[in-house]
Amino acid sequence: MKKITWKRLIISILISIMLANIGISLQNFEDNHQDYPLGLSNSDSWSKIVKEGGWFYPPYCELINGSLYVIGTLELEDNTKEYLYISNFNTSGIKEWELSIELGDNSRISYVFDNDNNLFVLNEYYPSNNISLIKVNSSGAILFSKEFNLELHNHDVSLVLGENNSLLIVGQYDQHPYPKKLFIMKFNNTGQFLWNTSFIVDSYYSIPPYIVKDSGYNMYLYFRNNSVYHLAKINGSGAIMWQMGLENYDHKFLVDSNDNLFIMGSKNYSTGYILKLNSNGNQIKEILIEKFSTYFAEMWYLNDLFVFNPDSMLLLCYDLNLDQKWNFSLSDYITQPFYLQTFLAKDSYNNVYIVQNNELGNINLVKISNTGEFLSRIIWGGFFDVEPGSLNIDFDNNIYFICNCEYSNVWGDQHRFTILVKNPVNGGTPPEPRRDLDIRDYFVFSVVGIACIISPIVLLSILRSNKKRIG
Repeated sequence: MKKITWKRLIISILISIMLANIGISLQNFEDNHQDYPLGLSNSDSWSKIVKEGGWFYPPYCELINGSLYVIGTLELEDNTKEYLYISNFNTSGIKEWELSIELGDNSRISYVFDNDNNLFVLNEYYPSNNISLIKVNSSGAILFSKEFNLELHNHDVSLVLGENNSLLIVGQYDQHPYPKKLFIMKFNNTGQFLWNTSFIVDSYYSIPPYIVKDSGYNMYLYFRNNSVYHLAKINGSGAIMWQMGLENYDHKFLVDSNDNLFIMGSKNYSTGYILKLNSNGNQIKEILIEKFSTYFAEMWYLNDLFVFNPDSMLLLCYDLNLDQKWNFSLSDYITQPFYLQTFLAKDSYNNVYIVQNNELGNINLVKISNTGEFLSRIIWGGFFDVEPGSLNIDFDNNIYFICNCEYSNVWGDQHRFTILVKNPVNGGTPPEPRRDLDIRDYFVFSVVGIACIISPIVLLSILRSNKKRIG
């Protein structure tokens, strides 16, 4: 009996020590986990918390001149405010600078980098009539910030870089009474207004203008007029050079290095097509793709043309003559991408990387050779719910991606934060943000701590009583 009592006393003391250590570790969690290595064998593999206490909608990551730029609309966890957030990291994961600019509710952004690595961000305050334009240099200094009242309604705007680092704002708005119009506004590099133009589209047209640009700073705009979907080429002065009708509303567009235009669309619910046009709008070639849905399909131009067909789960690789080079089935490696984000990049060996979040909340990163053969797959994320935002590969073939993370603590509280990752390894997990002790933690520690203090006193009292009785 005496041995059992002493064992209980020792266990109580150990529990007290463990609780004290847990409290200390929770308070110092940020210092231990902010620079979290993904693999001990690779010293250049890391993940960084970009910003705590908020959630990016969506997170963008750009690799510009050897620096990583994180850009997004940051909404605080308590949903009280929204911010335009911009930060700059070097390739070692060290944050060089950051900016936070308070925005209005329901803000949406569009951005471009000019040829001098200056960043321009256009922000619209839906459903306000105001838009703002800011210019930030590569050191994080705001060169100008301007706000415009367009006297518009329901405008969906995009920012496009023009010749001589000029800026084009493209969007649509409702007139009262109708019709609806597409508009183009041009500014110089210092934010000075130059000119604007507009043309009529269908009043019930609700799809934002889809824009791609060629090397001569001409734009291709996709819109609807007189119940017909059109594609128009517009020069740097805002004039329509040519336009053509398209069969339905769901298309995706790319321009190659020779200024040829590729249009991906659907013939019907089961057959898709890719159409190649030259810069004058003349058809060069058309191919058909069976078991195809444009709505979830993705298309990338990375020297070759890559198409991900979600119906067949095939990744198709075409040369620029639209001759198929290879196809690869992703059905064993990623999830059918209904409402899931898929991103693709290519390294200097022409290996292809695909990143996507799966149904379990983790990230799949699949590597495919330049001949369409499977090379490897990484599953990353652990017990977190992870959603990728973009994928980048530098000249040294280092992999970077950004993602939103969400997890629940022991009390069931959900926490959201954004992670920047370099060279992920299989089984890697994000770092957790710093956690401050709240009243519930103090209550548990107090109750258990008091119990652990009382228990040794009671045990000692029992031991003494037994000793006196026995003696």
